Amino acid sequence: MTPVLSVWFTFSMKPILRVLLAVSLTVAAHAADKKPAVIDVSKIPLPVARKVDFQKEVYPLLKESCFACHGAEKQKGKYRCDTRDGAFKDTDYGKTIVAGHSEQSALIHMVCGLIDEMLMPPPSDKPGRSEKLTAEQIGILRAWIDQGAVWPDGPIAEYVKPVTFEADLKPLFATACASCHSGADAKGGFQVESLEAVVKGGKSYGKSVNTTAPAKSPLLTIVSGLDEDLPLPEKHKLPPKSVDLVRKWIEQGAK
Repeated sequence: MTPVLSVWFTFSMKPILRVLLAVSLTVAAHAADKKPAVIDVSKIPLPVARKVDFQKEVYPLLKESCFACHGAEKQKGKYRCDTRDGAFKDTDYGKTIVAGHSEQSALIHMVCGLIDEMLMPPPSDKPGRSEKLTAEQIGILRAWIDQGAVWPDGPIAEYVKPVTFEADLKPLFATACASCHSGADAKGGFQVESLEAVVKGGKSYGKSVNTTAPAKSPLLTIVSGLDEDLPLPEKHKLPPKSVDLVRKWIEQGAK
């Protein structure tokens, strides 16, 4: 169509059609100019330097952090990651999982917050919800993808991670409780430096855990911020995930 004919054709159209044509041309021009976002891979935590177990590490991580929004009941952004077909589905931000190349995978870009307004899990004002993945968790996902992103056939058997004092509770208590509850001057006579000391409890409560009825454990009540006998119960309250860790530890026998 010649320029003269094009101008005549455009202005001879009804006003609404001329507007629609102008909008279409503008959108097309912007789409042509749009370039993929440049990802700074130097900001991505390194993959863990070991073989990763999908059933014991990767699937539980996805379940805890992603299934609420991208599982069987809800699929935000039309993305579902509780199945192999769903997890490997491409998104508007590129290939979600590129086997052998975690640095090219949109899943990793999102959990690292490298795509504008697409941090996954998304920020939330609800305590204990949508917590960012740690560098180690991202490293586990990266290692799994780099090692081939193998997703076994069939249903994934549920794996219950053992919670132990040495591996899980001791580091938690050292950070959150040791400033007041360690050494000879430990407040309330309650020390957190050893398994025996924690189970023994302090002067006021005696034994702090009840493996027969975990919910009745004084320790669980205290770290939940629900012990009204304490002057400042909120001061002893731990984040929801830490409380859940203490609960699982007691339920598994407080070992």
